[in-house]
This record gives sequence, structure tokens and C-alpha cells, in this order.
Amino acid sequence: MNVTIKTDKLKEMVMRASKGASCNKLIPLTSLLGIELKNGTLTLITTDATNYLYIREQGVGGVDFNVSVPVDVFVKLVARTTSENITLIVDSNALIVRGNGSYKIELPMDEDTGEVIKFPNPLERVVFNSEDTREINLSTIKVILNSLKPALAVTLEEPCYTGYYVGSAVLATDTYKIACMDVDSLFGDDVLISSELMDLFNVMSSEKISVDRSDNIIVFGSPDCTIYGNVMEGLDDFAVDAICGLVDTHFDSMCKIPKNALLQVLDRLSLFVNTYDKNGIYLTFTNEGLQIKSKSSSGVETIPYFESVGFKAFSCCIDIEMLMSQLKAQSVDMVELHYGLDNAIKMIDGNITHVVALLDDDRLAEE
Repeated sequence: MNVTIKTDKLKEMVMRASKGASCNKLIPLTSLLGIELKNGTLTLITTDATNYLYIREQGVGGVDFNVSVPVDVFVKLVARTTSENITLIVDSNALIVRGNGSYKIELPMDEDTGEVIKFPNPLERVVFNSEDTREINLSTIKVILNSLKPALAVTLEEPCYTGYYVGSAVLATDTYKIACMDVDSLFGDDVLISSELMDLFNVMSSEKISVDRSDNIIVFGSPDCTIYGNVMEGLDDFAVDAICGLVDTHFDSMCKIPKNALLQVLDRLSLFVNTYDKNGIYLTFTNEGLQIKSKSSSGVETIPYFESVGFKAFSCCIDIEMLMSQLKAQSVDMVELHYGLDNAIKMIDGNITHVVALLDDDRLAEE
């Protein structure tokens, strides 16, 4: 049982497949890479115990086999191979890798059966209605990953906010900052998609991706890659109406400011924000432009407006790290900044809206 494949192709496949392995020491399967050759198709499979990633290459000659190997060792060995081709040979309880030389990787055994472990394939157990298959664009998912991911919660106080709400819009929030993409029903019914599952789209290369649903299972497919996952629980806990209400809130005043200039000011000012400030800085909208200063007033700069509509003098306190993370998620050169309310500011970038909560500050209250 063997297969020979171009080294560069196997390197590309292995690097993509490795992104699906979480390597959780408590779950041995997550540290393995499944390798299957069947009917001329070579498939590499990895998992984080919830989601499964399949990377395929068709038209591969060889004798069919199905084994699992430690992902870490195999990835490193393939990455360091410089020969034109690599041959994989299954020999009893080992996988022999022939390239520059010959290397033997012991195959993990099932403790119960004493047989070589074959990577589970949940795709074999699920049936979809082909009439319900949808199609999405990879470019849309890339925008979600680039522009919405920074707003996700990274702690588990409210688990539903660690994932993306995908329904009447795509939403990401940690309850202090919100990112909303105005695009309807990407995956059919409203669902929560985990950050880990959404991140797997980074290994896909085809622009057109099929979407199939069966109860809580969701599968994304392209000719050389399939992602099998489960939708998150907690959909009812996600405060969609309240979040969308904040996104749709009207502000009377708006200004446009060069994004890079604003980020550079914030980067310099961050040197003068200490632990006693709790990351807070002051934004003051003046006739001359946006004044930004530290709480101690040891750092202060003013950026002229590129454009100003409905100007009203306004001051607020905001978390500098939250503001910077949402600014970096903007794709535009000119940030469209809406202000004037005492609870938040809003930035609009095409069909994407970012909302950042303001901080309470006694000094502003006294003013």
C-alpha cells in the first residue's frame, strides 16, 4: 500500500490540513492526521474534536490505504523534505516516508482492538438534501474574518458571544464592541458559528463554496477542501434585537478622519496610558478637528477633519485598545466616525458597522 506525490503538493496539503488539528493533549485524536488514498483521491483529515477538515487531491496513483500518523512529526518531516517526490508506504504498523532518505513513523494503535487507528469520517454518517444546498463566496467570509473577528468575546462569561451570529446580518460582539455585516441569510437559517469553525475558511482557496445543513451539522465544500462542523448552542441567548438596535442608532454628527493618522496618534498616545487610567483616553470633537489626549493630559494631539457633517462639540472617554482593534478592522482609508451620544461611537465601512462602547468618567460628568 503506497502512494507517490510531488513534494511541493504534499507540503501544501499538509500545511493546510494541519490548521484543523487542535493538538489537545487530553483528546489524542486531535494530535493525529488521517491519510487516506481511495480511488485515486488522496485525503488528509484533521480535527479539534468538534470540527473536521478534509484536504483532497484527485488523480493520485497508488494502492489504496487508510492510516493515521502524529500530525506534528509528519508535518515537520514533510516541510523539511527537499526531494522532488515523496513516497508513502504502509508497512505493517508503520508509515515509511521516502524522500531525501527513508523515515519510519510508528502508527498509533487502538488500545481496545489492537489495530491501526483509522481516522473517523463523520461525513459518511450524514445525509443532506441536495435541493437545500446553498452557495456562498469565500471573499465574503474573508471580510467577516478580517472585519468582524476582532469584536468577538474571548472569555466564556457569556459563551454565545465567542461565536458569530449568522442570520439577518452577521454579528460579532463581546458586549463592549460590536461589528455588524449587512448581508442576509448566508447559511440559511439563523445559526451561531464558532470562531474555530469560521477560522478554517482560511485554508480554502475556491471562491464558490457550497453550504449544506442537517440539524446541527453544517458542511462547507469546495473541490479540494471540505469543512465539517457543528453549529454552536446558545442561539437564544444572543441578544440579536438589542445589538441590532445599537447598530441602527442614529447619530446627528459625523466626521471623516484618515485611518492611518488616527492609528499613529493612538499608538503614540498609548505610551502615556497607565494602569490607573484603565485604558481610558479622551476624544474631544472641536471646530479644528478631533483632539485625543491621555487622562493625565501628558499626551495630546489634534487631527484635522477630512470632512465634518452636523458638527457639535462633544467629549467622551473610550478604551484605547478597543478603539484601535476596531479601527484596524476597517478596510477604508478614511474612517467615518459618528458621535454625539453618551453611550457609544459608531464607525461605518460600507456594509460593515463597528460600535464601541464609551467609558464612564467622573471628570467629564463634572464638566
